[in-house]
Amino acid sequence: MNPLVSEPDDVRVLHVDDDPAFVDLTARFLEREGGEFVVTTETDPLAALDHIGDERVDCIVSDYDMPEVDGLEFLRRVRERDSEVPFVLFTGKGSEEVAAEAIEAGVDSYLRKETGTAQYAVLANRIRSLVDQAWANRRARKMEGTYELVAKTATDAFWIRDIETGRTLYSDGIRQFGYEPGVRDDGVEWWVERVHPDDRQDSRDLNELQEAGAPEGFDDVDGEYGEFTHEYRWRRADGSYTRLRSRGIVRFEDGDAVEMVGAMTETAPDP
Repeated sequence: MNPLVSEPDDVRVLHVDDDPAFVDLTARFLEREGGEFVVTTETDPLAALDHIGDERVDCIVSDYDMPEVDGLEFLRRVRERDSEVPFVLFTGKGSEEVAAEAIEAGVDSYLRKETGTAQYAVLANRIRSLVDQAWANRRARKMEGTYELVAKTATDAFWIRDIETGRTLYSDGIRQFGYEPGVRDDGVEWWVERVHPDDRQDSRDLNELQEAGAPEGFDDVDGEYGEFTHEYRWRRADGSYTRLRSRGIVRFEDGDAVEMVGAMTETAPDP
């Protein structure tokens, strides 16, 4: 995880149901199921809206059949205040029609209330999954913004490559070589084609090593990351060659390379 993007130690859940006994029971079981859960309860959906924006809410669990404002109307009003907070419809009023309507309205999950306590374990797991995904999306957006800021202020040409798809984002620094920045679906092939023919095999070998996910092939490996340095000649848009040094980091998941971030630095024009 990026040390600049920390996550809270707890998961704050807002549970809305017009049955006071049920919300209290659910809160107790959720906090027992997951020690990280902090549950706030409300029996009035309109009062629950005051929590949105005034305090951190990581997930909302709501009944469907409530007086004055039903669960889907409550969802609509929540989305006016927060378009991304995970929303679980946890209801005893179940039918295919209600489920279809809930999905169409944009709920993140739909669960039927059942008898017994096993339902709370299911609910806890669903909340964890949704919150983990929401936090991952937030981290990705923050990192993307950070990459863009660094890329715009640095003179080197930075890239971010998704190894599974091959899509590569080149920063504004690529302009110094006569090329336009942006995302290329053929990012790897495009780069290799511009490597000098005498240096191309080494470049292909490095690329294959990254795709194979072999950490031992890199200069240093620390946990899920491997570093590499690569020197080669690269063709500018005007046809001339320049000598570059690429330094980068490859991120691994379960032994497979999934992402590469690096920079191309000009060392000297080719004589």
